[in-house]
Amino acid sequence: TVVNNTNDKYSYANEIFSLKGTEWTCSNKLLWQNLSTPVEIVALYPATDANTFSGVYSKENKSCGTITYGVNPDQSTADEADDLLLYHNANFVPKNDLKEEKLDIQFNHAFCRVDIEVTIGKEFNATNGLAENPIQGIRVEGTKTTADIDLASAPPTITAKGDAASITPTPGTFTPAASATDQAVARYSCIVIPQAADLNIVLHTSDREYEWTGPQMALESGKQYTLQLNMKKSATARKFILRERK
Repeated sequence: TVVNNTNDKYSYANEIFSLKGTEWTCSNKLLWQNLSTPVEIVALYPATDANTFSGVYSKENKSCGTITYGVNPDQSTADEADDLLLYHNANFVPKNDLKEEKLDIQFNHAFCRVDIEVTIGKEFNATNGLAENPIQGIRVEGTKTTADIDLASAPPTITAKGDAASITPTPGTFTPAASATDQAVARYSCIVIPQAADLNIVLHTSDREYEWTGPQMALESGKQYTLQLNMKKSATARKFILRERK
């Protein structure tokens, strides 16, 4: 979406761009009014059609608006649609901001990612170690899965809404235990809406369920969080690690 507040002729809403090689191209020809008139640009990814992000721009109000977007509670299979990418520049001046006469869009992650690393206690091992993951199910509870994204603000404001839901994360790699004294590690990840949340992790094996509830924490847009759990037959221990998303 390109908003020209001085001339509606040069405003474009819900235009779809496709990736060709290393560049994004649009089937429609979009024109600047001139090189000095500032415009507001909003870009979102991924879009399947012009209706995916309908409501981004109101021609009547000549302004960007609020859209509703969410993540799938079932993330057992990774889907790039959960990881909303967002670019917003409220004051783009073509003569100053174009790079080699092209629009250089640097997307940011609108939501955040939670990685879970479960170190499995040696008591789960056989004499020759542990070859297969004993965790048969995992749930991440305590987060709302839908948000209102206000694109009229810069940066856009993301507000989680609705009831908290259970998310099934995407399985990652499993590192087996090579001996009775080694410890296996199982990894999972999921995309969550930024919000203040009391995360609750539930694991279950063939004969037991494990649960960990953490203190309320602020999950921020564009951040990646790693939750490290030690799963023992008696309890789970944990710690959080916070780092920027790549």
